[in-house]
Amino acid sequence: MTALLHTRIPELPKPSARAIMIAVAIVILAPIVLGVVTGASAGDDGSVALVAGATVAGYSLIAALACITTLGASQRGAGVEARTWRLFGWGLLFWTGGGASYLTFLFLGGDVENPAAWSQIGYLLAYPFWYLALWYLRQPVLATSRRKQLETLAIESAALVMIGAVVASVLWHPPLPIAENIAQLIPALLDVLLIAAFYGAVRRSRWTGRTALTWLGYAFATLAMTDLLVTYLVIRGHFLLVFPVTLFYVLAMALVAVAALRPLRVAEAQSSVRTTATSMAVVGLALVGVASVVAPAGLRPLIWAVGAWLAWRTLALIGDRESSDADVLTGFLEPRAFERHLGGVIQHSSADRRSLLIAIDLNEFGPWNARNGYAAGDALLERTTKALEAHGPPSAIWGRVSQDRFAFTVTASDERDDRALAERLRSEASIAADVLDARAGFVVLPVDASSAAEALEAVDEALRAALEAERQVVAYTRGELDGLMVTPGSASRAQRRERIQEVINTEDSIACALQPIVRLGDLKIHGFEALARFQVEPQQGPDRWIAEATQLGLGIDLEIECVRRAWRRLEELPPGTYLSLNASPDAVMSDGLMELFAGENLERLVIEVTEHERVKNYPRLASRLASLRGRGARIAIDDTGAGHASLSHLIELRPDFIKLDRGLVQGLDTDPGKHALVRNMLRLAGDLGAKMIAEGIETESELAALRNLDVPNGQGYLLGRPSQEIDGHVEQLGVVEPTFVDSPSRELA
Repeated sequence: MTALLHTRIPELPKPSARAIMIAVAIVILAPIVLGVVTGASAGDDGSVALVAGATVAGYSLIAALACITTLGASQRGAGVEARTWRLFGWGLLFWTGGGASYLTFLFLGGDVENPAAWSQIGYLLAYPFWYLALWYLRQPVLATSRRKQLETLAIESAALVMIGAVVASVLWHPPLPIAENIAQLIPALLDVLLIAAFYGAVRRSRWTGRTALTWLGYAFATLAMTDLLVTYLVIRGHFLLVFPVTLFYVLAMALVAVAALRPLRVAEAQSSVRTTATSMAVVGLALVGVASVVAPAGLRPLIWAVGAWLAWRTLALIGDRESSDADVLTGFLEPRAFERHLGGVIQHSSADRRSLLIAIDLNEFGPWNARNGYAAGDALLERTTKALEAHGPPSAIWGRVSQDRFAFTVTASDERDDRALAERLRSEASIAADVLDARAGFVVLPVDASSAAEALEAVDEALRAALEAERQVVAYTRGELDGLMVTPGSASRAQRRERIQEVINTEDSIACALQPIVRLGDLKIHGFEALARFQVEPQQGPDRWIAEATQLGLGIDLEIECVRRAWRRLEELPPGTYLSLNASPDAVMSDGLMELFAGENLERLVIEVTEHERVKNYPRLASRLASLRGRGARIAIDDTGAGHASLSHLIELRPDFIKLDRGLVQGLDTDPGKHALVRNMLRLAGDLGAKMIAEGIETESELAALRNLDVPNGQGYLLGRPSQEIDGHVEQLGVVEPTFVDSPSRELA
């Protein structure tokens, strides 16, 4: 059960537009044809079949349109949003064709008054896809621990048992056989589960017609109501009323189509799981009495036991819940709820799919509020929040994070557009507040912060910089704060900066390990890559240290210090070998690196440009690299084949070495696709005049495959592990004869 909570659901393929149209045409035509044929073959009763066929075809048509819109939304979106819409779309496709199974039942002579269980199969197949979509919405932040996840699951399951017992007691019709009763009850019970799952996914404080979640809620409620009415009427024999009621299916499908035309606020669905658990516990507890009356006598002790447990957990959850998710005055998320929402946003963000956190602060609101009274202050805040929500992006999720500070999250664009959005909303806040001016700060996630607390601290620092420098908008941008010098405001942020600064200033905090780079033909060493090893707590890799330093505005300082300590090891290397140092594009373009190498002979230096984000200024980077090349240095592109080390990256920088990412080397001997890709990259390297170095060689078979492809150089655990001592590597593999001369055009290997 616990493993289920962490299961990643496989992604369904994206259908093409042509495939969608063909599938929709089939599921629309099938009920119509079956209805006509059934009516023609039913004699005097054909009118009933014709009415059934026309009705089913009507709501199948609307469901098909909803299917098209949801699948179209999946192709416009990305990540969780795209997967969610795709699952809704596949479910609608099955539901659209659900009429075919029912009309097939009639065509084979089935009685409308006694439907067989299998006649509902078409509709039932839609529900698993819808459940998976809702699971996607709520999966990442069900709770903070596995115990709470299991508790949430147990509470919701208990509440659903109570709901199911009540629904079954109302709809159960003794004259019908048990199998047919169950067949009629299944859609209604599934609808109840669907509503509960939807409620668990999108429980929120405020509803607005600008978001898809609201319309999906209306659609599922309409679908559930219609299924319950149809089931009741069929079981009770009121067949003349069934077909008019089924027109509500048209409304339900139309609501889904409307939802697909609006933004799906995925992170919004994950902002209040604790409230969901509390509400479900209350619902389940309220139905204990009814369920114990309608349930068989043998099950009543179990129901009362579950009810006692729900009562205990309800009291505990209500006591644990200190406040509502909604701020009473503004309707925005209150601080804790917004921080939870922000944590979900960061979980779904990546270097390729960034999110934006913008905060708006009203200057001098506190003194103004004290002078003019709280009623005037509340009125001013209400005007401001209405203006912000009205002029903000439709997909923005707003929170009131302090008395006079409001923040929201949205998908990030480029820096210019992000700044323009912050400026526009700052201006709207100033106009609405009238007597007060506003300032804004923004943070890009997860680049500037890796947790909700860090993000709020970063945006606070940007707002403080704006206040101190009398700026209207300040971007945090990895601690640069638009070039302003500001002391960190929060104690935790100041402590983290002090820790990074201490690492930079302490001599034994960073060690340098060397890993041999080997000529694969004769296994001779011709270079060493320098790898930083941090010898301080917490124990974590260089990437984590540099990422944290970057968020605090010290990333380049830490990188330059790592390069400085590695550069000292050059004189220890055997003659004829070179030293390969890692540096990000920002470090290469910094003055610190140029100052470090000022007056140095760089003929035994290779600079590996490590790239995990897109380069913003290729001309400047190429200019700096050309300057270093002019003094004898060589350039390598690291991790080619992964991240942003793209073909354009290679063409723009024209490296001397191309380092093949270890992901392409692992399993190269058994993967024809990787084999073909490496062969083509070798050809590209030759055309660019570059040598290839394969990283991460760990097995003899991988080494053999690389040799068969004529990859000239490599490194990896098979050839030598990183070590602070190089004597063992030299004794084991040997070194090449010296090849370095004064001419910078001479090849290294």
